[in-house]
Amino acid sequence: MNTMKKFLDVFLNAVYGCIIGVANIIPGVSGGTMAVMLNIYDKLIDSFTGMRKHFKQSMRFLIPILVGAGFGIVAFSKLIEYLITNHPLPTCFFFIGLILGSLPLTFKKALETKFRIWSVIPLMVFLAGMTVLAFVKTSDSGSAMELNAATWFYFFISSAVAAMCMIIPGVSGSMILMIFGIYATVIGAISGLTKEFVNSFLVLIPVGLGVIVGIVFGAKLIDVCIKRFPQMTFFAIIGLMLGSPLVIFMKFKAEDEKLVLDAAENGKDFASNFVASPLNITVSSIVFAVGLAIALIFGSEKIRNHFSGKNKEKSAS
Repeated sequence: MNTMKKFLDVFLNAVYGCIIGVANIIPGVSGGTMAVMLNIYDKLIDSFTGMRKHFKQSMRFLIPILVGAGFGIVAFSKLIEYLITNHPLPTCFFFIGLILGSLPLTFKKALETKFRIWSVIPLMVFLAGMTVLAFVKTSDSGSAMELNAATWFYFFISSAVAAMCMIIPGVSGSMILMIFGIYATVIGAISGLTKEFVNSFLVLIPVGLGVIVGIVFGAKLIDVCIKRFPQMTFFAIIGLMLGSPLVIFMKFKAEDEKLVLDAAENGKDFASNFVASPLNITVSSIVFAVGLAIALIFGSEKIRNHFSGKNKEKSAS
């Protein structure tokens, strides 16, 4: 019975990891929120921050989750790549809906302590930075041959920041990658592992290292920021989230233009899918509403309490 229970625990943690992995690959969906809903968030953070003191215990819990997350990311990446390439406008607005739908949860967290006017300063700073970033052209190519020391470092830093942010419930790591302009590259590399393993692997090396550093060291940094400066930290995140729709729209538009240009250079015919046709506008409006609704539902305190079993605890008491 004890062996069967251990096996079921490992299997269940792998399933949880898969769910968190799929969530992390979708801009606007927070893996941290999923971990809260699955009632493993605190244990996840404790396992990362307490790895030195309780290495075996931490790894016993983390390995199935990391394996599951890896499987979810790889399995889902092909669908995301297909949607970005063939249906960029509806995909863009679905992601924007998810991000905007996550705002109420983040606002609520920001206002858990008494409001202080200077807490708005990081919001304004990050919102202004995002607005500028929206009009800055970033190279987003999935080719490993174009990687050099500078781009490797950029990928490493971007991934580390994204990993730090994805620890926070309500914040999407993929959204951060999209803001830095490397989301399409990372998705393409993950999806291309089965076809062009070497090139894809070279792209993913700095990304993987950045994620490891971001999670291991970022867990403590984020923990300190949220505990010491909770309101300013969450208002900074809100600034990112408010500015991200414009950034994402511009990045999707640039990526579509790049696909058309690359096709023309290779003598292929590839029509732009990022056009405001009646069908595209209709579908984009619908999926935007769906994304907004999904984020609002998953950000609901009642839903999170239901999944984490808090309602049962309250009724029992």
